[in-house]
Amino acid sequence: MPLKNNATIAVELQELGYEQVAAFDAEVTDGEALSYYENSQIENAVVYRNKISGRVGNFFENYDVRMTLHGQEMSSTCSCESERKICMHAIALLYAWVNDAPDFLNISSVLADIEKMDKATLMDIVANIIQQQPHMADIFLARKKLDWDEIDLDPQS
Repeated sequence: MPLKNNATIAVELQELGYEQVAAFDAEVTDGEALSYYENSQIENAVVYRNKISGRVGNFFENYDVRMTLHGQEMSSTCSCESERKICMHAIALLYAWVNDAPDFLNISSVLADIEKMDKATLMDIVANIIQQQPHMADIFLARKKLDWDEIDLDPQS
């Protein structure tokens, strides 16, 4: 099944292949991340432009991972707080991307659907979110400053 709204996904992610991830894994974790990926679950996997994120783990542990690709450069954050620049959980997420990209929720597609909704429908959705998760109210009221990797240098894309 092809990934919905593929045009909004950065070229670096579209062109990333299994061989590249495996070579990176061998260099960084001596291949441990492949085994971890094969024995783990990836939940809440999403893609947005040049970013992928998800919850990586198993029955005993779960880590929130976020990866950003800039050309040939990668950066990541993981709740495991590993000493490594990029941990095995992040590489496991990369394996999930190259093997199961259609399973990732494309945020651009969701935003396109939301853009078509009328204000009353959006207000109902926001009210429901806040009722279910009151701490989310702060997110709707806060003005978020963009991280360096979130600045859209090409607003036309």
